[in-house]
Amino acid sequence: MLKFLSISAILVVLDHATKYWAIVALKGQHYWPADGDLFRLDYAENYNMIFSLSFIPMPLVNAMAIGAIGLLFYLLYQYKDQHVLPSVGLAFILGGAFGNIPERLIRGYVVDFISFDWPDWLFFTRWPTFNIADSAVNIGMILYLGYVFFIEGKEQKNEPAVSGVDSEIPPAS
Repeated sequence: MLKFLSISAILVVLDHATKYWAIVALKGQHYWPADGDLFRLDYAENYNMIFSLSFIPMPLVNAMAIGAIGLLFYLLYQYKDQHVLPSVGLAFILGGAFGNIPERLIRGYVVDFISFDWPDWLFFTRWPTFNIADSAVNIGMILYLGYVFFIEGKEQKNEPAVSGVDSEIPPAS
């Protein structure tokens, strides 16, 4: 389990280091690169939840996030001796949670700085600005749910049934 918590710790350090860089290098500046139509680094302060959605009060979001951390530790412990995919996914989610929660509790907002353009025919004309922690949560959810929905059930079905009766296969003649 320690190796998976190490993944979370690395993601937290990477997230906080890049947010610090964004504050120093991007805050109050025009986005970079100046002609960044498809991709750009653009400082933003997110006072709401994911994708700047605001239909849940922030104290409730923080309480749910802290509760989710407990659930993530429990699930990580449950999967520790099983397939590596759900454990890595949970480690990514945990790292992302520990990247954003302290910021929300201390600053009252999360620093976002990665921005991509999106085809105009989709829901957003520009994808909401995000950070490393947000990316880690999304990647972790894809890995974990991908395992749960596409692998976990199949692995259980393919395991041979254990019976109390030893049977001997007759030799082929």
